[in-house]
Amino acid sequence: MPAIGRVASVTRYPVKSMAGEVVGRGYLNEHGLEHDRLYAFESSGAPAGMLRLTGKERREMLRYRPRVLTDSAVAVLTPSGDSYRVDSAEMLAYLRDNIAGANRILLTLEATPQTDVRPLSLLSIETVEALSSELGEAVDARRFRANLMVSMEGGAYAEDGLVERVIQIGSEARVMVRERTPRCRFVTYDPDAPEVGEPMFSMMKMLERQHQGRVGVYASVVRVGWVESGDEISVVG
Repeated sequence: MPAIGRVASVTRYPVKSMAGEVVGRGYLNEHGLEHDRLYAFESSGAPAGMLRLTGKERREMLRYRPRVLTDSAVAVLTPSGDSYRVDSAEMLAYLRDNIAGANRILLTLEATPQTDVRPLSLLSIETVEALSSELGEAVDARRFRANLMVSMEGGAYAEDGLVERVIQIGSEARVMVRERTPRCRFVTYDPDAPEVGEPMFSMMKMLERQHQGRVGVYASVVRVGWVESGDEISVVG
C-alpha cells in the first residue's frame, strides 16, 4: 500500500464552536476523534431553532480555548485570561455575562460528537496553499477547523479524489471518506480576532465561484485506532 500522504497535525474541538486543541496524537473511536465536540452551550438568546451558541452567530466563541485535562475534564481559557472547568457554575456565569443576548445558558454533553454533518474532517496543507494563491492573500488553515491536517503527494485538492474510498491512517485506524465539505461563513472569521474588522467575504465568494462552496472532506471511522502527526496515509478500499 503506497503512501499517498502523511498526517501533519491532529486537532480536536472539546467544545463546539470554540478554538481547537492541537494534540500530538488522538484516538479515533467508532464515533470520531475522542474528546471532539462532546460539549456545547445553548442559549435562550440564540435565533429560533438554533439554540446552540456557535461561532456562526457569536464570533467571540472562537476566542475561548478549551483543553482536555488528564482526568478527561475540560478547562476553558476565556478571552479575559480566566480559566474555568467547562461544567462549572463559574463558566456558565461568565458566558452569560459576556455573550450578547445570552440570558440563559445551558451546557450539553453528548456521548458522540455534536457535529453538523460527519464526525471527522480532513484537509490538506497543499489545498490551503492553493486557496491562498487563488485568493491573493494568506489563508489560515484554522479557519476550516479540520480534525486532521494532512500533506498529500497528489498536491492541492487531492483529498477530493478520495471520496467513497477507505484510507488507512498509521498502523491501525481506517476511515471512509464520505463527501467534500460544504463551507459556511465560519471560514470568513479570523481565528485570533473574530470580532475585529470585516469577515473575509472574498473567501466565501471565491469558494462558491471556483469550488462549489466546498473545501476538504468529511469522513467516518470504519476501524478504530490511534493517529498521530507523521502517520502515513494509504488507500485500502
